Amino acid sequence: MHFIKEIPHDSMRISLFEWNSKYILKFETPELEQSFKFSVMDFSDQKEIEELATSSSFQNTIIQNFKNMYEAMSQSLGN
Repeated sequence: MHFIKEIPHDSMRISLFEWNSKYILKFETPELEQSFKFSVMDFSDQKEIEELATSSSFQNTIIQNFKNMYEAMSQSLGN
């Protein structure tokens, strides 16, 4: 897997990779992570996938997913 770059964000780490003709966007908090795979062919260039990663609507979805994941983790631990 080829690391391309880290995309700045205040509350999570966003990393962009390329592997097997796919872009992989990885979003991480200290306890959880989400990864999304996209075909390289779906984008005209690397800048487009970076724009997706930094779009507020996509980031809001990621943040909401993290909230749901934290809630599920807390419930499964009985907290």
